[in-house]
Amino acid sequence: MAVRYSLVNSDSTYPTNAASTANAGYNIAGGSIESIIFRFEGTSATGDLGGDFPMAISQLRIVLNGESFYNYQAGYTMNQDAPSQLGYFLNSMSDDRFSSEVIGDTAKDAFVRVPVGRQAPPGVSRLETTIALAATAGAGTGTLETWIVYNDAAETATYVGNPTSLSASGTGQEEVVVRLPSNVPGVVAGVLVQNDRATDTDITGFRIVSQSDWNMDTPYWRFLNGDMQNGVQFASDDLDANAQTYRQSIAGTYFLPTLGLSREDDVRLQITTAAARTVTFTPVLVSGFNAQEGGQPRQTQRVPTNTSRAILDTTGQADA
Repeated sequence: MAVRYSLVNSDSTYPTNAASTANAGYNIAGGSIESIIFRFEGTSATGDLGGDFPMAISQLRIVLNGESFYNYQAGYTMNQDAPSQLGYFLNSMSDDRFSSEVIGDTAKDAFVRVPVGRQAPPGVSRLETTIALAATAGAGTGTLETWIVYNDAAETATYVGNPTSLSASGTGQEEVVVRLPSNVPGVVAGVLVQNDRATDTDITGFRIVSQSDWNMDTPYWRFLNGDMQNGVQFASDDLDANAQTYRQSIAGTYFLPTLGLSREDDVRLQITTAAARTVTFTPVLVSGFNAQEGGQPRQTQRVPTNTSRAILDTTGQADA
C-alpha cells in the first residue's frame, strides 16, 4: 500500500490582465488516483489578488479517459479580501483541499486539491483539464503544476456534476430540482449553492424536501455545515500578512450537506430569495471505490481517504 505523488505537467497558466482559458491534455500512468493537486506559483501586481487565490478561477473541468467527472463553475470571481467560492467548496468536502501560503502582496503560492477516486487502467491513460481564469487589473506571471496523487487506500469516488441554474424571482420561495446524471453511481453527499454576486442578503433560506418539513434560514445552514464555527478558511495578504484568515460565512455561497441522499429521485429544494439573481446548484455524488494495489515497494501505513466521511467531519455532524 502506498501514496505516490507524480508531477505530470508544468506550464505558464496563471492569472493575468486578460481573461483566459487553458486546455491541457497529457498522458499519465495507470493506478488508483485519489486526487489531483494543482499548484499555482507566481507574481501578481499589488492588490490584484488580495483575497483567496481561487477567486480568479471561474471554471475547472477534469476528464479522465473520456469521462468528465469534475465540472465546477463559479457564480462570481475576483471578490477581494474575501474567501473564494472554489476554495470554500473544496474545503467543505475536507479541511485540506485548498490552501494558499501567506507570503506577501505580490508573491503567490496556492494549492488546489481535487478529490477524484478513479482507477486508471494499466498502461497509459489520458487526462484532460480545462481551467478558466478571470482577468486581473495588472499583468501576472507564474506557473501551474499538475500532480497526480496515487493512493491504493482511497475509499470513495467523487463526482461533481454540471450545475442546475435558477433565475430566481427575488419575491419569496421557489422550487428547484437539482438534476442528477443517470449514468453515475453513488449517493448525493451535498449541494453547492452559489449566487452570481457577493451579496449575502439575496438568498435567505433553503429547504431540502427530503430532510426537513420547514424552511431553514441561511444561518441555520451555516450552523449545520460547520461554517459558523469559523469554518471558512482563506488567505488574504491585505487582512493578515502572516496567517490564514477564518470567517463564519462566504457571501452568497452555501454548502448543503445531504447526508448520502439516495438516488430514487433528483434533489428537490425550496429556496427563498430577496433579489432577482441567477443561482446555481452543483451536486456532489460519492460512490465506493475499490482501489487496487500496484506492484511497487509500498509503505506500511494506510492513508484512507473518504469524501463522505470528510464532509461529516467538516460539518461536525459525525459527532452530533
